[in-house]
Amino acid sequence: MPAGSNTYAQEFVGLIHAFGVLRSDSTPCGQPMSVSTAHAVCELATIGPLQQTELAHRLGLTTSSVSRLVDQLERKELATREADPNEVDKRIRLVRLTERGHDIATTVLAARSERFERLLDNIDPAKHVQVLESLHLLREAANELR
Repeated sequence: MPAGSNTYAQEFVGLIHAFGVLRSDSTPCGQPMSVSTAHAVCELATIGPLQQTELAHRLGLTTSSVSRLVDQLERKELATREADPNEVDKRIRLVRLTERGHDIATTVLAARSERFERLLDNIDPAKHVQVLESLHLLREAANELR
């Protein structure tokens, strides 16, 4: 008999707690910043400069939340806003990491990778594909809820 939605919810919430996602002062990989800051700098380091609307879409946040997040990144000298040279409308801005932002993103990406390696070390290697498939299914289902 399949588990009820409450069982799935308990397991998912348990994963969130165990992984440390709810900590506001550090990332699950132990970096001293908010999760949203870490995800933003990693996205910008991986993809390159993005318009705020695209960054919002990639992070699954509202444009107003990303505007406030980018304000914080600018205050911390992790990112800058600049005119998008590919846009006729000069009000459209690109968010670009500063050198300091790139350095922090590199640190976060390395810590994230190391954290997931340690996590996978605790799972039977024969089940790694199953874990990846399950994560993919969960992500797709969550994207459908947006």
